[in-house]
Amino acid sequence: MFQKFKKIVGSSIKKPNLLIVGVDLKFIAPAIPYLEKYYEVKVDELDWKKSKVGSKKSVNLLRWADIILCEWMEYYAPWYSQNVSDNQKLFIRAHRYEIALEYGHLINFENVCGVITINYFLLELFSNVFRIPREKMSVLNNIVETSIYGNVKTEDYKKNIALVGYAPSYKGYMRALSILNRLKEYDNFKLYLYGNDFTKMHWKDNPEQIEYFKSCDEFIELNELSDSIINGGWVERKDMFCDIGYVLSLSDLEGSHLSPTEAFADSTISLLIDWPGVEYVYPKEIIFNDLEDIVKFILGSYSDEDKYSNISSKLKKYCMDEFSEEYFVNGIKRIFDKNNQNKNKKVLSFKDIDFKDSILVCNEKEIQKAIDENGNVSLIVSKDFDNHKIKNIYQKYASSDVEIYSQHFFENLDDAYRFIDLCNEIHRCEIYLR
Repeated sequence: MFQKFKKIVGSSIKKPNLLIVGVDLKFIAPAIPYLEKYYEVKVDELDWKKSKVGSKKSVNLLRWADIILCEWMEYYAPWYSQNVSDNQKLFIRAHRYEIALEYGHLINFENVCGVITINYFLLELFSNVFRIPREKMSVLNNIVETSIYGNVKTEDYKKNIALVGYAPSYKGYMRALSILNRLKEYDNFKLYLYGNDFTKMHWKDNPEQIEYFKSCDEFIELNELSDSIINGGWVERKDMFCDIGYVLSLSDLEGSHLSPTEAFADSTISLLIDWPGVEYVYPKEIIFNDLEDIVKFILGSYSDEDKYSNISSKLKKYCMDEFSEEYFVNGIKRIFDKNNQNKNKKVLSFKDIDFKDSILVCNEKEIQKAIDENGNVSLIVSKDFDNHKIKNIYQKYASSDVEIYSQHFFENLDDAYRFIDLCNEIHRCEIYLR
């Protein structure tokens, strides 16, 4: 009888209505089937013409929603912040390039329950640039569809390196060619290129880009590399890494660069150069300051099966633990369910930093002790703490009463300014840190 009653009551509980709105929903789309377990989900996919915001369709969907998630801090986010009602929750998920756009300055953050960034580095940047109160800031890794990968590798896969997205120039194509050229001195390595060809992209007529890719072609010809480069174009993600032993991330900047993490899920090693903020996403063991160090790493592991397997297994576990479908959905549910009381509207300015009343902590025991003894407290996580784990500390402890900061971040603010400058250079948009 009880089970029958439980079934009747359980079936009558209405799921909250979740509206996902935005342009280019590629990063949130994999989560939708999993979110539908907990929410009634509708999607309002907009275009880049800014013509649909405020349309009859958008108004009706907004009225329907209990929770609104704006994917990207784009042109539609201000409209939702100005039209959301008191009984609705509005969240904005920010990635990277939006830091150089004006829309964040037009948002009424009083009506926003939370801003979700894809790593801790970006959390600090978005909070500072757009004056977002810290208690409204959350961090959650992007989702990786870990279930689609079969971990099936072809013969000699460890002799193949890959660049997933090699254009425009800031993606580091020339660096990949330099690495390939060095590796070929030792064995028959190949470079796989995935993504759009330079000549098919909208800025193909840009003189700087033309000159850059011309120099790449000249390098290929000079070093006779053409037979060692495979242009794979667009392929299904589940098949992308079957031939690949090492995925390279060689960009001037990224938000989090998801492809290296996706490679982890398919038992593939990824190696990254030290772009600003990379240490808040990836373990320090696979981050390098010099291309030659990447070459040495590959040469020291590609023919050692046990070493390669040990490293790839650890990286796969990291992906499963912190990027999987379950991890993402549970994380975003916690954010949606959080009771934002708007008690603490503090915004920390990079140019007026004062941590004199903050407590330096070196491990989780010290964090819990400081919270237990002080209640309302500001904590600085020691620079000796693994930076890619700062997000976990922030997720677990940050609240309207507990502020979490990274000592490493604030002792290396030049990285933050360099990141902003690079974003401005790429997007031709002027923005200033206050």
